[in-house]
Amino acid sequence: MGEDKNIEPAPEGRRVPSKDTLNLVIAICAVLISAASFVAAYMQSDAAYRQVKAETWPFLQLGSGNYSLETRESALSLKLHNAGVGPANIKSLVLSYEGKPFANFWGYAALCCTEKGAVPTMQEYYRENKDGLVITSSGSGFILPAGEERLLFNVPKTVKNEAFWQKLDRGRWKITGKSCYCSLLGECMETDFINEPVAVKVCTPPTGPNYDG
Repeated sequence: MGEDKNIEPAPEGRRVPSKDTLNLVIAICAVLISAASFVAAYMQSDAAYRQVKAETWPFLQLGSGNYSLETRESALSLKLHNAGVGPANIKSLVLSYEGKPFANFWGYAALCCTEKGAVPTMQEYYRENKDGLVITSSGSGFILPAGEERLLFNVPKTVKNEAFWQKLDRGRWKITGKSCYCSLLGECMETDFINEPVAVKVCTPPTGPNYDG
């Protein structure tokens, strides 16, 4: 049998690897160490990104109420709440009553609480309800910090507006919404405020009108 050219006889008669074999083993070890270092660096970078992502994750909720803890009086309100740990860049908010979108509070009032969907104007409302101030604000195009709320509308209950207010209060349970918002990392989500938010690449223009207060 022929002798292995990569094996040189040792002085004691034992065979040891040649220099070429040792160099090959060292090269392979270096490659493995480099690969292990790359994997470790990648895992560390990925873990750091996940931590930053978790620390900037927003979670938008839609809620309503009929009592103000501040004034301790009956007051109908609809709010956006960011229950996440990072700011929410709200791109769109579409609100609907029984599936019909409305662009502002007065549109909601027309759908739920007036005959034939007649929209009460602000002037008409205040002419009959001088002590019932309605506060409204838009629901998109701003950043909502973590743990903060955005008041979409607030209607205090008064003697003059009680019948109208009761209709508004009953109707709030039929309000649904859809929103698209993004984190500070640019990761965007769509929500219907019922199911878990769905990740999207970008927020596209909504099919209904943006709620503008």
